[in-house]
Amino acid sequence: MFALSLMVSCTTRKVVERPDNENPGVAVEQAAANLGNPLLPNKGDLNAVNVSVSSSEELEKIDNGSNEELIWTDADHPDAEIPELTEIFEHKRKGSGWQANMSQAVKLARRREQPLIVWFHDSVVSPRSNALGSEYLTTREFLDWADEHAVLLRLDSGASRDDKRADNAPYHSDNINALQRRYGLTRKPSFAIITPHGKIAARIDGFDGMLSGFIIEVKEGVARANKEFAQYKERLAERGFRNWTSSAGGRHIFAKLMRFDAEKGVVYLKESGGRITRTKLAHFCRQDIEYLQNLDLSKKKEKSPNAGGSTL
Repeated sequence: MFALSLMVSCTTRKVVERPDNENPGVAVEQAAANLGNPLLPNKGDLNAVNVSVSSSEELEKIDNGSNEELIWTDADHPDAEIPELTEIFEHKRKGSGWQANMSQAVKLARRREQPLIVWFHDSVVSPRSNALGSEYLTTREFLDWADEHAVLLRLDSGASRDDKRADNAPYHSDNINALQRRYGLTRKPSFAIITPHGKIAARIDGFDGMLSGFIIEVKEGVARANKEFAQYKERLAERGFRNWTSSAGGRHIFAKLMRFDAEKGVVYLKESGGRITRTKLAHFCRQDIEYLQNLDLSKKKEKSPNAGGSTL
């Protein structure tokens, strides 16, 4: 058994100790970015939610997350915008380009339902990693492609060893290198392509200078991650998850209905990452509103004296 934690983001230059409950032999597919930031321990973190599982199947049974985080509407201003939900529906491109904070990058990948590309970089001692960055990974061509297909995370182990940048380095090089080894990677540069639900879909360990081959590997890894995530969503659909569409149309949330308060017009949805949102019925498209109203009608019939039965 091992513990996975949902953690708030923070920065550190200290060498963090291994959490007491962490099993160093756990498979990297399960130890990858399932629930939060593997670079940080959860000791003393009041926002951490620990979940003990022994397989990805068990993780899926608990919907891959926590039930604790809610987004509340304002009861006095029911028509006001809800920034968090608006971000989901409008698919805002917050965080485009290379991210430096792993916790934020994981959240973006889940929210956008896109693979996470982790670049293990060393700006101080790896000329190949620097060259690949300048020749391709930071070009407009690649960033435009990634903006539509993936979330990018660059972990630079050289930053904390550079006197000019050390104070602002988000993570110590020892922590980055330890995470790299957990992902089964040994060289700089190397890359892990991770599904939105935390499974490593592809690894690229090193760069041989052949850019065309590297591009093919990256795109094939992203395609594999999308396929595995689609299969994961199919399994969640069997447990009641579905796509919900915004009133403006074209934007979706893949989530499970937790509760619908028809009298107040309030809907509770649980996303595949475990986050629960609470918002007004009016934010959804007409088809979803009719779907919820029909469910409520069925529930009332089941509760009527002549029908009996259980509630929704």
